[in-house]
Amino acid sequence: MNAKDPLARESFLASQAHVDSAAIAPLPNSRKIYIEGSRPDIRVPMREISQSDTPASFGAEK
Repeated sequence: MNAKDPLARESFLASQAHVDSAAIAPLPNSRKIYIEGSRPDIRVPMREISQSDTPASFGAEK
C-alpha cells in the first residue's frame, strides 16, 4: 500500500466507482410495496413478487 498519500488512492477509487444498471433496475414480475406497522407514520418497503403457474404434463400447477 502506498503510504505517501492515502487520500489520493481514495479519490481515485471514488472516480472509478459506479453502480451497475442491473442493480437498480426493477426485477421482473415484482413491484415495490409499503407496509404500515403499528405506527401510521412509518412504512416499511418490501417487494411483492408475482409468480406464474408451473407447467405440468396434465395442465398447470398452482
